Amino acid sequence: MTIPLAYKEDLYRFIWRKLDDNRCKLLRIGGIQNHIHILIDLHPTVALSSLLQVIKGSSSIWMKSDPRFAHFEGWAGDYFACTLSPDARSPLIEYIKNQEQHHLGQPIENEISTMYKCADLLYDERDLQ
Repeated sequence: MTIPLAYKEDLYRFIWRKLDDNRCKLLRIGGIQNHIHILIDLHPTVALSSLLQVIKGSSSIWMKSDPRFAHFEGWAGDYFACTLSPDARSPLIEYIKNQEQHHLGQPIENEISTMYKCADLLYDERDLQ
């Protein structure tokens, strides 16, 4: 387990502080042992790539120094991000809330397809390439 479920709330609070420090509003965060989803209102003066560099970099340093995350080796080099309309927020928030249920025996492609549907986007398998 890279992110032990017993300590995920500590990680989420850490990320929330980084978002707040960067004037971004956290709408929902959730995940499972090997990845997380974050829904935010990105402040107009903040570049997404810079924000993710701060979040991934600082949380990586913190987790690697904390024995509770002994199996954490680092975040993936890439990430998925998209914009969505206000109408698409509620379904995505519900999806993020129920991460553990969504992952019961589901391949990653199913998860990505579901996220696209929640965001009212068209899924194309080439998006994973």
